[in-house]
Amino acid sequence: MRIALLQDHLRNGGTENQTLHIAEGLAQAGLETSVIVFRAGGVLDKRALNGAYQLHFLNQGLLKTDWFAPGLKRLLQSERIDVAIGMGRMANCHVGLLSPSTSKLRFVATFRTGKSIPWLQRRALKNADRLVANSQEALERLRINYGIERSGNARVIYNGCIRKFPTSQHKGSSLESKPIRLVCASMFRPEKKQKRLLRICSKLNENIDWKLTLAGDGSERISCIQEAKRLGIENRVYFPGLIEDPSDLYQSSDIAIHASAKESLPNTLVEAQMSGLPVIAYDVGGVRETFDPNASGLLIDQGDEDAFVEALEKLALDPTLRQRMSTAARDYAHKHFAPEAQIQDYLDLLLPMKPAKRHRHRVLAQG
Repeated sequence: MRIALLQDHLRNGGTENQTLHIAEGLAQAGLETSVIVFRAGGVLDKRALNGAYQLHFLNQGLLKTDWFAPGLKRLLQSERIDVAIGMGRMANCHVGLLSPSTSKLRFVATFRTGKSIPWLQRRALKNADRLVANSQEALERLRINYGIERSGNARVIYNGCIRKFPTSQHKGSSLESKPIRLVCASMFRPEKKQKRLLRICSKLNENIDWKLTLAGDGSERISCIQEAKRLGIENRVYFPGLIEDPSDLYQSSDIAIHASAKESLPNTLVEAQMSGLPVIAYDVGGVRETFDPNASGLLIDQGDEDAFVEALEKLALDPTLRQRMSTAARDYAHKHFAPEAQIQDYLDLLLPMKPAKRHRHRVLAQG
């Protein structure tokens, strides 16, 4: 069986990392897997070259843009792809252009964003042979906001945590040591609301010694640095830029915080818990599906900064609670976001779509 995952550009975002992870898992399971990228020059290109799958870059010539996919249909045909999976907005827009297919080629559209979606992506989600969302909330949002309800042809597959984290207690501050190290690793985009986190931290009780690391890059990073200076907390906040693998950062931190206004299923909260960090986050999109509220973290009503400050002070000042939530966070993440389970879910989705008399495969064992 021949599978192709479509991706516009291999930037170092959650969707792009998931694309390479899924492709690797399917290839290791015995499916002939390709990753087709519209535009070369991404941060993850080098890593992708070492995968067990076939990697194809479309030839855009002098035009470098995420939406242009010259020769995509021809490549799918020449590679005799059985099922193409759209990953991200632009790739799903092209699924919208190509589906429903009049040939034997079948399509899987995916929905994994908290943002509004363009018409062509909506068309893909309506017409593709299968639909995959990465949270129950995302499926419900499709039904309410766009009238898309696919009944038996839609399913939720949670993002697998694709990084390796130690199973022992993380290396953050000891229970009595100072300062408390807070972390948020996310792209600096308007909807991620890092400025909210800066305001929240600036309101913390003066008796709490804290440090905040805001890792990532993007259009809002410079204005956030300026905001930290305006609030007088620039000596407490670190902006290390884009970190391809934040594992060490999580290991040296104590609490993960997240104040985004739009989300589907934030990978950063899953990764933080895998490393044993309790989390505090606003109840938006599929955030509540990433952790166990009041057990592995604290869920705050969207936009309630005072409640966020109160929750953060509570966790910062109670090392016993922090340790208990740390253990619960790691257990919850390993139970619900194991990468092997995610690959098996994709195999369960794809194998029934296999055309007659094609290539042999083996299925990953459960667990």
